[in-house]
Amino acid sequence: MARSVLSFTPVQIALGALMGGYMSLVQHTTRWEVRRSDAMREIAARGGGAIGAFWHGRLLMSIALWPPRTQQPAILVSRSADGDVIARAAAHHKVLGIRGSTRKRRRDGTHDDKGAMSAYRAMVRHIQEGGVMAITPDGPKGPRMRVTPGALRLAEATGAPLLAVTWSIRWRKVFNSWDRFVLPFPFSRGVIIWSEPYHLPENPTAEDREAARIWLENTLIDMTREADLACGVEPVEPAPPAGARGT
Repeated sequence: MARSVLSFTPVQIALGALMGGYMSLVQHTTRWEVRRSDAMREIAARGGGAIGAFWHGRLLMSIALWPPRTQQPAILVSRSADGDVIARAAAHHKVLGIRGSTRKRRRDGTHDDKGAMSAYRAMVRHIQEGGVMAITPDGPKGPRMRVTPGALRLAEATGAPLLAVTWSIRWRKVFNSWDRFVLPFPFSRGVIIWSEPYHLPENPTAEDREAARIWLENTLIDMTREADLACGVEPVEPAPPAGARGT
């Protein structure tokens, strides 16, 4: 029933406006402490493409963090009714929605890569034209707080710096979803943390790619824990490593 209601454009417009407005309310009524943002601000001031990575569970406020009037930020949004709402909320914050989807498995066991490949090409083009691409490296379905290769492929293809960013807030609701989605409440105290930029070498080896994956995963886990503890809330823990799942 909810899915069918979301298919109506007026409902999508209303929900997108509501979500975007709520993000603005939280953004402007929260006392934010920003940590280690010098590198991000230098990249924003210099211009040129960049990649910002944050966990799927912190999506709601993360798309509003890049400084306005610098590079055009964009985020990958699924081709679904839910994605339509998110795209409209992102547009409220001047964030471009690049529409695409992850690989879909057909009934015969093959995969439909058309949406994924077109979205990937659009993301590469956006970065090469000087935009900032926001990526959730554990999205769209997890495992929670474990890095999959998407952000690293973009960094390799474009040569753009990779930045990790996270946030936390004192008053919030953490949902019992796979990503432990965090809904922030307004009139609170929050922390935003940025990393130093990471550059993949030209023509990276498999070892270079794995080193970048480990850096991004560990950096985001550590920064998210730091932000949660700074706000006096229980840290959200990552899913067990791949080798430990199912044991």
